[in-house]
Amino acid sequence: MAALRRRRDRCGARLRVGATREAQADAEQAGHEVDTLLVQRYFGAQLAQRAATLRAQAERTIAQHDAAAQKMLAAGVISRVERLQAGAAYEEARRNARKAEDDAALAAIALARTVRAEGSVAPQTPLFLISTPVEPLGYFIDSALTRHPGLGKVAAKKSQAEQLHEGEEALRRPQVIAFGTREIKSGNADWVAGIGVRWTLYDSIDRDALSASSLKQVEQAERTDAQARSDISLLVERNWRALENARRQYFEMKVSIELAQEVVKLRTSGLREGTSTTLDLIDAETNQAKVLTDARKPPTTTCRRLRNCSKARAFPTGFPTTSHVPT
Repeated sequence: MAALRRRRDRCGARLRVGATREAQADAEQAGHEVDTLLVQRYFGAQLAQRAATLRAQAERTIAQHDAAAQKMLAAGVISRVERLQAGAAYEEARRNARKAEDDAALAAIALARTVRAEGSVAPQTPLFLISTPVEPLGYFIDSALTRHPGLGKVAAKKSQAEQLHEGEEALRRPQVIAFGTREIKSGNADWVAGIGVRWTLYDSIDRDALSASSLKQVEQAERTDAQARSDISLLVERNWRALENARRQYFEMKVSIELAQEVVKLRTSGLREGTSTTLDLIDAETNQAKVLTDARKPPTTTCRRLRNCSKARAFPTGFPTTSHVPT
């Protein structure tokens, strides 16, 4: 009976170890989620502020054109339709500026609440971009399959199922007990020794059903592990491809920015020479603001997706050369 108790104690201890590992995996997963949220809000607040600055600048520029259009209407240079179109463009720019300002304020509040700050938070790390290709896909897949906390939780579940199955099987085996005793005295001391065997031939509990059930739990844990590894690998590849696509798009936006700026110059010159209208210039200014705003999105997306790809305890070492996002 003492041997049976010791065996049960060992199984119970192993089950507690498995439960502890599962709790540690849950805590690690929660920590990763908090880190990811902080990264999103930290750089998202800066991105929102950049967008608000660009929209406010566009609003001021279009307001000047709107005022000029009013003067041109009074002078009879443009028609009332063109004046109304210029006014409508200004109202749209004003709405966009107010919306961007509200979004920036909300992003700043979200960041402050995330770090439990009473006032506003001034980020010290600026937006950045990765100017060289990141590590190959295999690097991130290996990192995720090694460090992803979800796999640790699945492994803990499997360990608990295995210990339960082992405990059920132990109860079905014969138990051999050796014992001995001897009197503590010199001379012809009395002693006794023996071996006892205990084997349950009949039990009201269906041990076969219990054993099959625990074995099914082990098999289920193994299938869950295989499915989790497949899902994580797919998620990593999807995020890695999205990361590379966002990085390429950012550098391709340079051409769009140059084209938008050149169109503004040409429309400005055309307005002075009489070959362009005020509305043409306003459209060019609005498009330039949109292009500049879109050009600020990929760096933040890249940072977030890189973090989601690895799901590691820290960013990968040997980080590629980076540079700050131009303002």
